[in-house]
Amino acid sequence: MSSTSQPLLGTRSTNPSVSAWWASRSRDVLSLLTVLLLLGTGLGIWVYGTLPTSDPSTNPHEYALSTDNIRHHLSKLLDIAREHNNSRSVTTGHSASGTYVLSQLERFGNCDAHKQRFVSPVWTVTQTPTLCVREPYRVDYIHETDFELMRYGGRSANITRGRVAVARACTADKVGDVNGRVVVVTSKCLLFETAFMLEQMGARAVVFVRSMQYKQPSRARVRLVEWREGDPLMTIPVLSATHSVGQVLTHASRVDIETHSQIDEVETFNILCVGRTGDPRNTIIVGAHLDSVRNGPGINDNGSGSSSILEIQLTLAHTKFDPHNRLVFAWWGAEEDGLLGSRHFVHTMAHNWTNKWSVYEPRIEWSDIALDLNFDMLASPNYIALVHNGTDAPRNARIGSQRIQRVFENYFARHQYTYEVTDMRGGSDFLPFVQNGVPAGGVLTGAGELKSIKERLVHGGLARAALDTCYHRDCDTLLNINIDALQKMSRAAMYAVSTLASTVDLRGYLAGHPEF
Repeated sequence: MSSTSQPLLGTRSTNPSVSAWWASRSRDVLSLLTVLLLLGTGLGIWVYGTLPTSDPSTNPHEYALSTDNIRHHLSKLLDIAREHNNSRSVTTGHSASGTYVLSQLERFGNCDAHKQRFVSPVWTVTQTPTLCVREPYRVDYIHETDFELMRYGGRSANITRGRVAVARACTADKVGDVNGRVVVVTSKCLLFETAFMLEQMGARAVVFVRSMQYKQPSRARVRLVEWREGDPLMTIPVLSATHSVGQVLTHASRVDIETHSQIDEVETFNILCVGRTGDPRNTIIVGAHLDSVRNGPGINDNGSGSSSILEIQLTLAHTKFDPHNRLVFAWWGAEEDGLLGSRHFVHTMAHNWTNKWSVYEPRIEWSDIALDLNFDMLASPNYIALVHNGTDAPRNARIGSQRIQRVFENYFARHQYTYEVTDMRGGSDFLPFVQNGVPAGGVLTGAGELKSIKERLVHGGLARAALDTCYHRDCDTLLNINIDALQKMSRAAMYAVSTLASTVDLRGYLAGHPEF
């Protein structure tokens, strides 16, 4: 732009009478504007102070919770991960993470804490698998694009020119002779049950063909969902192939398959912190998984949840909170391996599983457990505040789960925070509880799902980006933690814990009695 003096667009010649008036009145006008600004600011402060966002006197434990302390726990977990190949999985830093949690509970907590030990199968891949059609013509396939070695899909194998058999059914009487063959399964069958049956019939490997609607091969687990020590595991390779690859395999006569994997059964543990006060007949489980995936330190998933419930327990102890209903805090192990820790706890209690690994069992009866609260991923960087939908719970746990949902919704409404309701069908440690009739609920901030444009307008952040771009990755560090989300969600957890622990007729509330 030129620096020469030119009249501004829209300017007019100055009227001497207007100038004189402005000179005499400008101070008065500015003074009035200043007073109005100060009055507006004061009114805003007064109104803000009366909004539901400022109520520490009515919810003291919520405001006593320190986000800085939670972040300190997260930094300790990250240090542990860095000392264990950047991971806190069952075979890396999980044990040291448990040692840290126990040390904090023993020094500052108010509960009887111990480990509940159990066995978890750990499946490891050491090299990329290969799949190649050899006859009637040669086709080499691309791992992760054309085929995938399914999780828990057997141990290492090297099959050269293996004969192919096609199974178009799921039962032993209809699949034909598979002894010594690589079996290509084209029917929609139960994965483990079918693969294990074929292994028992002498198959050398199994390839499940996906239906046409799926563009990628599957990485589902080929294992009993509620696996426990002594249950079988696959030893032969189990692969998944896309529909187009499957069409070729069904017409192939011989294939090569090479896999490099192993399955080890390792001892691991849950940590249980059993409250010393409160009615044991109305026990509230407050849970979060402590382990991470092998590929990363798991600071959001789920250091955020496990650190939050740790600080909640320590804060309640420090403030001498006296619950009407007993609180049991639980740090689950092997969640990333299929909810094995929480499943072990539930089935030990509900179905009398023998737990030979623990010297001491908690003073808990299954009938004492009134509800479960679950906190998994509370600080996703591109977060949406999410509340589990109690309506998704099975019928015998639905009303109680809806009532738990209401508690969390009250928190968000009181603070005028935006939130959404999300499904409660699987994926975290609430599942074994609701499947066995115990109401459950919780909050979370999202994983790898993408935020829509509509969601961005409501919740902020970035549209068409994952809620957590570092989900199950090595970048899930402290830099991946959204502090605003961490504070909101950990306080939501504290609010729910302290509210439900203080509810006099907890069973009546969960049953939907009209007086509540």
